[in-house]
Amino acid sequence: MAEEDITNAIEFLTKIRNEEEVKVKFIKADGTNRIMRCTLNFDKIPRSDKPKKVDLPKILKLLNTNKVLHVFDLDKKGWRSIPFLKTQWLETPSRKIFKIKPK
Repeated sequence: MAEEDITNAIEFLTKIRNEEEVKVKFIKADGTNRIMRCTLNFDKIPRSDKPKKVDLPKILKLLNTNKVLHVFDLDKKGWRSIPFLKTQWLETPSRKIFKIKPK
């Protein structure tokens, strides 16, 4: 598997948005590791869970200040938060791995 680096939260958001789904490994607030299969592709999110509106400035502010991204967990069927600074890697469906290395 080829590996590349993602160095900032906007790259992270873009990579998740450009893929139909991804797997991410991160450290939860309680210190445990978690691997989540998630998406930002609205075609994969049930109608009842789709946001009523997308406030891009608010999303970017949250991502830039707190380094947190909200994604839809495909296994638990709900919205979850991913802490960018505690994320270890992102894997695409083609099995390409991106290491998370914040600057």
